[in-house]
Amino acid sequence: MKTILYSALTANGNYGDSETGQLPKQEELNNLDKHAKEAGNIVMGRKTYEIFNDGEIFSGLDVVVVSSNKTFEDAKVVESPGEALKYLKLKGYNNAFIIGGVTLANVFLTENLIDELYINIVPYIETGLKLEPTDGKFLNLELLGHQEIQNSGIVQLHYKVG
Repeated sequence: MKTILYSALTANGNYGDSETGQLPKQEELNNLDKHAKEAGNIVMGRKTYEIFNDGEIFSGLDVVVVSSNKTFEDAKVVESPGEALKYLKLKGYNNAFIIGGVTLANVFLTENLIDELYINIVPYIETGLKLEPTDGKFLNLELLGHQEIQNSGIVQLHYKVG
């Protein structure tokens, strides 16, 4: 199964921090929705789920939340990235679509579970967190493509890992 990480970084290279209140532009959400629907599923951490789940945004998707201490009625809750991928593979998916947050994304990267990355460079600067393997590994990336998302000023880079 191919695993795809979809993430946004600020123009100064930081992973946006939900504490700042800066939410994604609608164009980015539309693009995320397109990719998630292609995969048929979406994997995220508890905090990301709580921020974005409005009862409609994930409709029609198999939603997987990685959390060790919470349950949700409308999502499959698992305790690890490996368990999330095992669940999706058993359900017959060819791709797993991971959106974060940064802690979960970094665990997927550290455990070498990501095959492709979509990194959206958003047009603002703020303090934030880092998207990086937590074990100090160096990951080679091969550029597969790039585009501006719907004239939004957001530049999307598509990479293959390794």
